[in-house]
Amino acid sequence: MSSQSFKQKLDSVPDQTSSEEQMENWSKETHILQQKKEDICVEFQFHQNSQKNPELFIQAEAEVRKLSDWPVTSQRRGAQNDCNSSPEESSTVEKKANRMLPEFISPWKDAADFGGKTETAFLLKELDTLRAKNKKLQDELSEKDKELKTIKLDLELQERASEAKIAEKIAALVEEVYSAQRERDEAVMARLRLANEERDEAFLRVQRLEESLKELENINPEENDMTLQELLNRINNADTGIDILKNGAIILNRIHRTKERKKKIIAEEMNAVIEQRDAALFQCKRLEQELHHLKEQNQTSANNTRHLTAENNQERALKADLIALQQEKEAALQQCKKLEEEIQALRVYYSLYKSLSEGMSLKDQHSCVFGTSEGGLQGREDVVTLTYGQIEDLAAQLQQARSEQRDTELKLHKALEASQEANEKVQKLERLVDVLRKKVGAGTIRTVI
Repeated sequence: MSSQSFKQKLDSVPDQTSSEEQMENWSKETHILQQKKEDICVEFQFHQNSQKNPELFIQAEAEVRKLSDWPVTSQRRGAQNDCNSSPEESSTVEKKANRMLPEFISPWKDAADFGGKTETAFLLKELDTLRAKNKKLQDELSEKDKELKTIKLDLELQERASEAKIAEKIAALVEEVYSAQRERDEAVMARLRLANEERDEAFLRVQRLEESLKELENINPEENDMTLQELLNRINNADTGIDILKNGAIILNRIHRTKERKKKIIAEEMNAVIEQRDAALFQCKRLEQELHHLKEQNQTSANNTRHLTAENNQERALKADLIALQQEKEAALQQCKKLEEEIQALRVYYSLYKSLSEGMSLKDQHSCVFGTSEGGLQGREDVVTLTYGQIEDLAAQLQQARSEQRDTELKLHKALEASQEANEKVQKLERLVDVLRKKVGAGTIRTVI
């Protein structure tokens, strides 16, 4: 905008008539241009200090370039306006313009040079800061890389440790499996050995039974069925010695078998008797232990019963004391009632005494009035003295009754405390009796079992 206004003013210069007016206008315009130049320089310096974009400097440089082209345009316009103005005036105007333009352009060039230097310094500073930031970022990146490497190493170590632990667990499990298999194999082998031994024993038994059956089959069934009497008759009826020897051998064999059978039977019976004896001895020992236990239970129950009898006696004594205390309490309450009645009577007497004393005061006041009736008054005075003495006696009795009442109250309080203590003792003894009864009941149940 400033360059356009300046050009318009320069275009309007050749149209003026007088040289003086032209000079004044030129002076004013130069002054305005200098002010504008100063304003532009101030704005440019403010822009450089605030580190903003150098748009103003670029604008100023463009204006300076436009102003550098201004003489040519002015010459053209002067050539166009030669028909309207004289050649002297045009020459003077051109000279003034040529003088003023270098003066105006040189400060703009200086400002441009100064702005370029400041801009380069600012750019260098920014470059240094960016380099420092880049170094910091590179350092941080290297640190992060180191941290990542350490984390990766830690993860690898953890994975290896976990793999080692898993391998140890797997090895332990494999060892346990192998040990279990070995134990199972050993157990199976032991069972097989036992089965083989039992099988061998069974084979031996079967062989023995077969041998015994063969022996029994070899025996003549007729000889088995014959009795000793028949064999003896055969011996008697035998004609030859061979028959006698055969029958005698049969008899001897029969006797030998019977002896063996008897021995077996006796041995079996002895074994049974020994087993019964052992069982009887074991049962005797068990019965002795039970008897000892029952004796201990009986002793404990006897001690408990003795303790119960002692506690029952103590309980009875405490109950008797409690009954006596209750009786004393009732007697004290009755005595208190009597004393209260006496106190009420004494209060009545005391009220009468007050009324009589008031009458004596009235008598003293009216002695002058009743001077004529002195004889009757003397009799009344005697009655009053007697009543006064009775009242004093009653007051003494009242004090004595109060003291007795206090004593009875103290006794009553003590009796109540003693009765409370006795009740507590009775409750404790009842609890103990219940506990002991439960214990005794448990002991009897054990004995019954």
